[in-house]
Amino acid sequence: MQDKNKNKIQEMIRVNHAGEFGAQKIYNAQIKYSKNERLKKKLKNIADEELVHLNYFEKEMIATRTRPTLMRPIWDFGGSLLGAITSFMGENYVHACTEAVEEVIVEHYKQQILYLKKNKLNKEFRLKIKKFCDDEDNHKKYAESNLVDSDFKVNLFKEFTRNLTKAAIKISKKI
Repeated sequence: MQDKNKNKIQEMIRVNHAGEFGAQKIYNAQIKYSKNERLKKKLKNIADEELVHLNYFEKEMIATRTRPTLMRPIWDFGGSLLGAITSFMGENYVHACTEAVEEVIVEHYKQQILYLKKNKLNKEFRLKIKKFCDDEDNHKKYAESNLVDSDFKVNLFKEFTRNLTKAAIKISKKI
């Protein structure tokens, strides 16, 4: 594999690992602080799927000798904080957070799938990302269908969360 493609694959692994790590932090904090047992059960199911994703990228990091993002301590704190805050703000904000984050992640994964397909790289890796993309899309659809009120404050929060997620992706690719 050419160095350019090797570096791109490692970048994908690093950023995807960082994202799945952050997702674990968000969902686990939401589970910890949520008062709604039905919501906690669904969040636990989602967190379990995200853990499968995280474990895959951890194995890929070892196999490809890819270093993790240096931002991990910040994503640890930030993800936990975002999860806790949304839980305290209520179920609607938990769903708004999930919808916003997963919307960005689905597009992020789709770009990776396209790159891998276009450059005829690592079909197995591409299919795994496709599976994870489908999971993330299901999480987004669940959140959308359970979002009760999407008023100005919720929409502002979603926009803030989308931009935060995009920034985390951009930073984690390189640092």
